[in-house]
Amino acid sequence: LRYLKYTLDQYVENDYTIVYFHYGLKSLNKPSLKWLQTAYKEFDRKYVSKIFVLPSMIFKSLLTISFSFPRYKKNLKALYVVHPTNFIKILWNIFKPLISHKFGKKITYLNYLSDLREHLKYDQLNIPQEVIRHDENLRGKQKGKLPPVVKVPPPRPPLPTQQFGVSLQYIKDKNKGELIPPVMKETVSYLKRKGLQVEGLFRRSASIQTIKDVQKLYNQGKSVNFDDYHDIHIPAVILKTFLRELPQPLLTFECYDHILGITSVESSLRVTRCKQIIQGLPEHNYVVLKYLICFLHMVSRESIYNRMTASSLACVFGLNLIWPSKGTVSLSALVPLNLFTELLIDFYTNIFNSRTVPGE
Repeated sequence: LRYLKYTLDQYVENDYTIVYFHYGLKSLNKPSLKWLQTAYKEFDRKYVSKIFVLPSMIFKSLLTISFSFPRYKKNLKALYVVHPTNFIKILWNIFKPLISHKFGKKITYLNYLSDLREHLKYDQLNIPQEVIRHDENLRGKQKGKLPPVVKVPPPRPPLPTQQFGVSLQYIKDKNKGELIPPVMKETVSYLKRKGLQVEGLFRRSASIQTIKDVQKLYNQGKSVNFDDYHDIHIPAVILKTFLRELPQPLLTFECYDHILGITSVESSLRVTRCKQIIQGLPEHNYVVLKYLICFLHMVSRESIYNRMTASSLACVFGLNLIWPSKGTVSLSALVPLNLFTELLIDFYTNIFNSRTVPGE
């Protein structure tokens, strides 16, 4: 239970997704009713990237935690149940009357690992080998039957107006050389005018469907009026989503290991080290990062109203700015990644004061 709490606590402050592999759950390792009662008492209420994989044995506890505690369900974007059994489906039917319709829509059953590719960046998941072998066995049993058809459509070329899922260079080329992507400029501008003093800015989630609709408008080159949605958190989520869907993180894969080393640097030299790392960024990445961090610095200065200090903002944006080229971010990497981001926000003026880029 302590491990489960510790693991969830690393992620629940941000938008997060749970992938649950049901294979391995047996009568010997199912959580008991007493364990669930203990879990219910342990988890408290607290206001609330990132995909992480939990081992089996805890599906019942996930359901208990998810519909009972706002802190853990608030920023949960989706719960994927891979290799579900009749037991899981029966369990879901038992709990279903107690679970809100909104939360129920977040749960998706997937029969095979290949189905995950339609929803997540499959290659970044650390999938246990026994789960992979189980998946292969399931597919092997399909021999002699009609195997499930897995259609992988060829990748479509991006639209000329595409904003999400394309490189900064692509957006620049399609927008007359503008360095700051339109979606960033519009969300930041709107939040500067109307969101700086909103409590919990960037911590609150928004309707998944609404976010998809807004993304579609941007990708089609259509105008977006955030006033129409009557929710200040929508442009905030759109900004995070834009950063998270870049093909390469804004801080680049090359900087990942350097950033992880920030905790080994003497405290008095960390700002200087941050500055050195940032100086090595490509010009375009540097300009966009500077634009973003300048805004986040402004947000942190209003923390008496919005409760979003540099540390809080770092927890939200760290994993949207940097991630490894392979696999997912480990728990041990969260501390240096968030610390680096916090230093950028806190010491914005010192870190970004010595490099001028043409066209900035």
